[in-house]
Amino acid sequence: MAVLAMIIVIALLAITGAKTLSPGQWRQQFRVGLGLDLSSGTEMELQAQTPQGRSPSAAEMAQAGSILLARVNGTGTTGAQVQQQGSNQINVSAPGASTQIMSQVSSSAQLRFRQVLLWQPYTGSGSPSPTATSFGDAGLVNAATMKLFNELRCTPGANGNASDTWKAAVGYTPQQDQWDDSGRQTVSCDASGDKYVLDKAVFQGTDVTAVNAGQLPNSTQWAVSLTLDGAAAQSFGALATKQYDNYYPNIGSNEDDAVLDQTAMVLDGDVVSAPHIEAALTAGQFQVTGPPSAPFTKAQATKLASELQYGALPLSFKVLSVDSVSAQLAHSSLVAGLTAGVIGLSLTTAYLFLYYRGLGVVSVSSLLLAALLAYLAVVLLSRYEDFTLSLSAIAGLVVAIGITADSFIVFFERLRDEVRGGKLLRPAVESGWKRARRTILVADTVSFLAAVVLYHFATSDVQGFAYTLGLTTLIDVLVVFLFTKPMMTVLAGTRFFSSGHKWSGLDPQRLGARAPWRSSAGRTRH
Repeated sequence: MAVLAMIIVIALLAITGAKTLSPGQWRQQFRVGLGLDLSSGTEMELQAQTPQGRSPSAAEMAQAGSILLARVNGTGTTGAQVQQQGSNQINVSAPGASTQIMSQVSSSAQLRFRQVLLWQPYTGSGSPSPTATSFGDAGLVNAATMKLFNELRCTPGANGNASDTWKAAVGYTPQQDQWDDSGRQTVSCDASGDKYVLDKAVFQGTDVTAVNAGQLPNSTQWAVSLTLDGAAAQSFGALATKQYDNYYPNIGSNEDDAVLDQTAMVLDGDVVSAPHIEAALTAGQFQVTGPPSAPFTKAQATKLASELQYGALPLSFKVLSVDSVSAQLAHSSLVAGLTAGVIGLSLTTAYLFLYYRGLGVVSVSSLLLAALLAYLAVVLLSRYEDFTLSLSAIAGLVVAIGITADSFIVFFERLRDEVRGGKLLRPAVESGWKRARRTILVADTVSFLAAVVLYHFATSDVQGFAYTLGLTTLIDVLVVFLFTKPMMTVLAGTRFFSSGHKWSGLDPQRLGARAPWRSSAGRTRH
């Protein structure tokens, strides 16, 4: 029981964190993330578009749906759903305040990596300024692209994404998809409102074989690591070597060289990042870091990694509608789910006291402890893994009441069998436990494996059920081994249970024992 108490204390400290010594702020720390069916959320309907205007194939739609779901999950959000509707539409739903997530999903398209040829910082005006200073080398830009650059109007975007209003100003359309043409120079904007001329693409998102966001060793700075396939590694290595040799030595003193040393990562035509090349990157593996004055945060590195990893959609999408899910309807679902849990726990408690009498105290205490551990686990997952509790997940918690009670019943029945055989309570507890624990472990193993298989093959709705079912199965093992059995060992030494009191649930006469025993604690010496 001491081990279980230590687990609870560690969980509480992990939840309260820096607020441990501020009880007035604990309420905010114990929040449970709720899924779309239990809280307000957003639903977005997208229509697939192809550059040639043809109907998308089933394979393209399936691939797009998988990548969209991976992009949403890549933000750390759980409880999101991506479902195909008809031949060319996809419905995306996500719980909570999902504006940033929805923006990221709807902006997903082909990813390109291009050298920066010209750059002009945002001047605070949405109108093109002929007197604004540009940096780079205009001599490397063809006349048609230079004309577009002069007409280009960039403005800062929201939620860390570039504003899409600039595309119409230069005649870029989703149907023609000019920004994804690898063989031509393009113009672009970033989220800060800066505008660019970008060279032909050196490689694209499908050439990236691995992307990971992580913290640099012995540093608080975050970085994104990329690995390229063979062909992309060769072409990018040639560009990086040229940039490093010709421009990098002067980036501190020459603004034009500093711009030409940059390689832009372009998603859906927008520049998401334009890092400097600081080495001749010929190995096909490199890291992207923020500038020294503004290093990447964890959120920025994770967002960039998600865009790089899941940016190669085979289709572009038009937003048809964005709807909000009623919080009132979700609240009704939450109340119904919690009510079902309370009713289930109450009925189980009544049965255990009616049938097992005094032993019901052990089983109900164990159930309440299992409920506490499940709650702490859900809070921890919500806090650190962005877990969201759905209605199906609550169903898994309700079903777990029966699974946990079943473990107690197996133990108690084996204990009663030993009492019927005429054993005193203390040896009966030990021998009954030896017989019961294998059955409990086998049953819980089967339940856990079923939850794992169900989670792997099921859709999002059923995955919530499988997740909480597997979680509570593990909790059941902890409670039975670390609390229920030790508690029975302690109670076996008390007069109430060891004497076989008629309300203890272990009355030898009521159980039909061969030779009714009496507690050694009740004997006296003469």
